[in-house]
Formats: sequence, structure tokens, C-alpha cells
Amino acid sequence: MSGTLLFVGVVENRELAVRTALESGLRLAIIDFATAPMLQLAHIQIPVHDLFDRDELRRAFDRLPERPDGVLTFYDELMEPTAAFAEKNGCRFMSPRAAHLAINKVAQRQALTEAGLPCPRWRTCDTHDEVAAAAAELGYPVILKTADQAGAIGKVKVAREEELAAAYQAVQATRLDLSVPLLVEEQISGPEYSIEGFVHEGRATAVCVTEKTTLPGPNPIVIGHALPYRGPDAERITATAIDAALALGVDETAIHVEVFMTARGPVIVEVNARTAGDRLMDMIQRRSGCNPYHVVYDLALGRSPRWNPEWRGAEAMLWTVPERGGILAGIDGIPEVLEEPSLTGMGFAAGPGTSLPARPEHVGHRLCWVICEGADWREASGRARATAPRLRPRFAP
Repeated sequence: MSGTLLFVGVVENRELAVRTALESGLRLAIIDFATAPMLQLAHIQIPVHDLFDRDELRRAFDRLPERPDGVLTFYDELMEPTAAFAEKNGCRFMSPRAAHLAINKVAQRQALTEAGLPCPRWRTCDTHDEVAAAAAELGYPVILKTADQAGAIGKVKVAREEELAAAYQAVQATRLDLSVPLLVEEQISGPEYSIEGFVHEGRATAVCVTEKTTLPGPNPIVIGHALPYRGPDAERITATAIDAALALGVDETAIHVEVFMTARGPVIVEVNARTAGDRLMDMIQRRSGCNPYHVVYDLALGRSPRWNPEWRGAEAMLWTVPERGGILAGIDGIPEVLEEPSLTGMGFAAGPGTSLPARPEHVGHRLCWVICEGADWREASGRARATAPRLRPRFAP
């Protein structure tokens, strides 16, 4: 590959993205927080104080010494300004309208509903009284979330009316834009999956289905992934996810669509016009024999992507979440985990001195993770479930 590729923010767990760009011979430009560790790897470094300040981001675009050949972002919150920059500078990216639908959950739900696609029943709200009325109408339990951010933050399950006030305050504190309403939706029951893929010239290609594991409790945090999922409902899940992405007009980008399989069939929770988080892209590369970032960069640079996987086995990732709060002193069990034959990866999100709450409230409170391989997603998941508990947090007195 050749050309200059601009990353508008990198996000954690995207080392493979940066490494692939550099190894492919691309000239890499990054706009990111001044403290972002991967900023130093770019050929063109544009540090900012606040990446989410639209005025500062526009000034950062103006500081670019050259027009990039392609642009992308890993941040949902930056989809719209990135789309506007791409349109102004002739870079291939999704349209500003599609970027809006990909990030604003209210607009997204409206578009999916108009297209006749299955979504949870939902209501938009702002005040506590409006939220209470919507929850009573939909029936408890409900999910209360922000309407303009990814599902990892600003999302609380409310099991009964007595929990609503605290949930409202917690979600209200995460809002980035008070002009964007809150979303109250029915709680969906059933297995959760994500569909990884990409869209090129209006045609969607599914890469794989990923089975999810979610932490029980008021904060439904995803703590596990297993891929490629090959269950009997995989085709229905995939077809629904592709229909959803195309209904939003998403194009020339990777997609990560979240779907529940319910008694009434697949139900779409979220369509994200970006690559998956955690280590899913790394897992796909190892198991498929293809690097999905080659596809992502071909799309960004105006080339026809090639995806010819040869799947071998499966992998599962599982996070450890501490059962109590306190000041983390260390993590025991590392030597025995490193001896696990199926282990393909291990990492830590918190180090000694980190203060952890009594109950995890978002993905930032996950502790450490393992990835294990297996003949299929079931075996890989079983091995990850057996391995992760060997990493034991130790708290300061």
C-alpha cells in the first residue's frame, strides 16, 4: 500500500491497526490526545488537549501539513466531524448523514423502524419524570442509556421503579451533549451476538459472528467474546445485521452490529460503522488467516477490498471483573496462566494502585483478560472460562 492515512483518534486495543498501517508502507497521520501512547508512532503527529472539542478538532484538521489520501476514526463520538472532513477534502468515507445515523441511537432507531427492521421497543426522554413515564409504559425491567454514545458507557439496567432515580443520575452524568435525549428501551432477553463485516459500494460482506458474554447485574458490561460463532441461528443473525447496516446507508467502512436472538427472532440493538473493540480484530486475523485492517485501509483509500479467509479453529476472550472494590495491590496467578497451552493472549487494564468500585459500572472497571484457542467457539470459550479465574486480584489492606 501507499499513501497517507489519517487516524482521528486511535482508542485503546488498536495496536494491530497501527502496526498494520506501518507495515503496509502507509504514511500515518494521527490526531489524538497529547498523552495518547500511539501518537508517537505516527509520521505526522497532531496532538490536542481535548479530542472531543469540535472547535479544537477543526483546528487540528487545519494543522495537517498535507491532505490525506484516506481518513478513518475508531471513536463513535468522532464519526460526524470525520465524515464532514472527508466530504470537504474528497476522501472516501461514509456520508455525514450515515455517520449521524451510526452514532445517534434515536435517529438510528427511527431509520431502522421505518425500514421495518426489528428493534427493542423504545422511547426518548429527557427529564426524570419523562423517564419514569416511559419505563412504566414499556414495563420493567428497562434499559436507560445515552442516545449519542457507544453502548460501553452511559447504560444502566433498571429492574424496578425504586432503582430509577439512581440510574437516571448515573446516566445523566455521562451525557456529552444535553441537547441529545436519553433512550429508554425494553430489556431484551436472549443470547447476544455481534456481526463483524464491511460495506463496499453498497454491498455488505459478513466476516464472522461473535458470541457475547455479559456481566449480570444493573450494568450490562460485555466481558466475553467467542468467534467465529457457528450456531444454527448464525445465518438469520447475519442477514438481519446486514439489512440494518444497509438501511442506514452506511458504506465504505467496517461494521460492528449488535444483535440479540430472542423468542421473536433477531432484534437489533446497535449498528456501529467501525471496527469492533477489545481484541476481536486480532482474533479474526489469527483464526481467518486474513488481516481485517487490510480491508479497512483499502476502503479508506478508495480501493476494492479483498477478503479471502481460511478459518482454522476459534478463539474466545474473557475479562476478569473483581468481586469487590478497593485499592488494587497486584494480580496473582500470572505464572500458571502463562503455562496454559491454549493461551494466545493476556493483558491488564488496571495496575497496582488502581481504585476499583465495589460494583463494576462500565468497561473501564474490567481488570484483565485472557484469550484461548479451541477447535470451535464452544471449546475456546470453555478454556477461557477455566483460565481467566486463575488471575486473582489482590487488594491493599
